[in-house]
Amino acid sequence: MRRSRHSRTSGRQQALGDLFAPDALEGDPTPRNADASFPLRPFSAEIPQAIGVDPHAEAAETATERLRRLAGDAAARGRRAEAEELYGQLLELEPTHLEGRIELARLHEGHGDTDEAYRQLSEAVRLHPDHADPLVARGAFLARLKRHPEAEADLHRAIRLTPDVADPHFELGFALWRKGLAVEAAECLRRAAALAPGRADAEHYLGESLHQIGDDVGALVALERAAALDGGNPKPLQLMGRVLDRLGRPEEAREMYRRAREAAPG
Repeated sequence: MRRSRHSRTSGRQQALGDLFAPDALEGDPTPRNADASFPLRPFSAEIPQAIGVDPHAEAAETATERLRRLAGDAAARGRRAEAEELYGQLLELEPTHLEGRIELARLHEGHGDTDEAYRQLSEAVRLHPDHADPLVARGAFLARLKRHPEAEADLHRAIRLTPDVADPHFELGFALWRKGLAVEAAECLRRAAALAPGRADAEHYLGESLHQIGDDVGALVALERAAALDGGNPKPLQLMGRVLDRLGRPEEAREMYRRAREAAPG
């Protein structure tokens, strides 16, 4: 029995025929003589060879990028088990993926599994011994657990690796501030604010530290910068009110308290 062959392009030709009927197209017919169409030939190289491909489109994401994106989306939606599974797949595919391991540690910490969070962060430090980011992440984590000597050791080591990066200075200053060492905290936070002038949190906690050691003029300057950088945050405005009260400027203090109330979430 004779088989009929079906062209793979027949569907496309049919679709084009449906869109543009031959009797609806305008223009002169193509000349039979090949030389008569010569002026069109110089432009043939500009005709796209792959219809539907955008030459300006971004490259497709890698498998690890896709897993990280999906894991982050699942974590943001509160789907913890799914996020952990996806991060696990990412790290199985690429065990040295630093950001994925740190994000997995934060996920575990957020759900109270501090042992697993610590294990993941320590593995990140082991895999990247000359990288400051895992040290900063583990140091900040240990500070939240009030394991201060270990936290400070990690953060000092991170500062030695990257002395001109704000993050380790900020995390060390914040840890010292929470520990009650305002003088030492102010020194670290001032350095962080100088390295990253747009960091409202560095200015805020610098203001907190200076206020605690009695430098209210300096505190007011830092808090004004924090409020300018993060106008929707009522905390620096509230503290500015207290500082202005202590400086004997009650009218300005009342204005700050009013602005803090307006900025506070409803």
